[in-house]
Amino acid sequence: MDEIIQQTRAVKDLSSHVLGRLETMLEGPAWQGGGRLPPEAELARQFGVSRPVLRKALVKMRDAGRIISRRGSANFVQPRADVVPSAADMQGLSIQTVFDMKRCMRFRQVVECAAAEDAARLCDPEGIRGIEEAHRRMLTLPPGEGVFEADFAFHMAVARATRNPYFPFALGTMRNQIKLMMEFTRKLQERPPDQVAPRVVEEHQRVLEAIKAGDPVQAHEVMSFHMKQSVIRLLVEDGA
Repeated sequence: MDEIIQQTRAVKDLSSHVLGRLETMLEGPAWQGGGRLPPEAELARQFGVSRPVLRKALVKMRDAGRIISRRGSANFVQPRADVVPSAADMQGLSIQTVFDMKRCMRFRQVVECAAAEDAARLCDPEGIRGIEEAHRRMLTLPPGEGVFEADFAFHMAVARATRNPYFPFALGTMRNQIKLMMEFTRKLQERPPDQVAPRVVEEHQRVLEAIKAGDPVQAHEVMSFHMKQSVIRLLVEDGA
């Protein structure tokens, strides 16, 4: 019995030691945007412990919201946003968990659906040209250039097409959070940062067409669909 107790204590001590090393590792710059952890067998060898010991440490990190598991297999580090947005009302907000991402996406959905609706209702030629230009930029993205800037430019163009400065202001305050979520989603899907997803381009095209047609209801609906698909991609329910 004493031997079993000693072995149990030894495992706990080792797992605590591994937990500390994992936490230190994930504080490094390479992991601030999240990413996929090496396989458990590789990590166990790296730390010089057995897989059961490593798993105890990983369980604690999952409980703390630092990592998540994808369909019960790979472990992914959740990103952290330490940059505080410039707007006073956004101070203190950061993305540290998937729950934070979902809340941010919910707010973004409200703002962007209303923006698309108002842009279609106004149907301003200059605003539409701005959306078209942003859309073309994503279609002709040079190799090696990240998708985020082109994607965000499209959504900002829709916001500006409302001619209501509060829409681009609200969206602009979320820029860092949106970038973090997009980068994390791409890491989950193991997609290169410069690879344009055809489905995203198609969804943008539908938003553009609804706004050009001056159809507020359709613009709201297609933007809502696009936002919902973004949540699905974030949660890795659909790798497309």
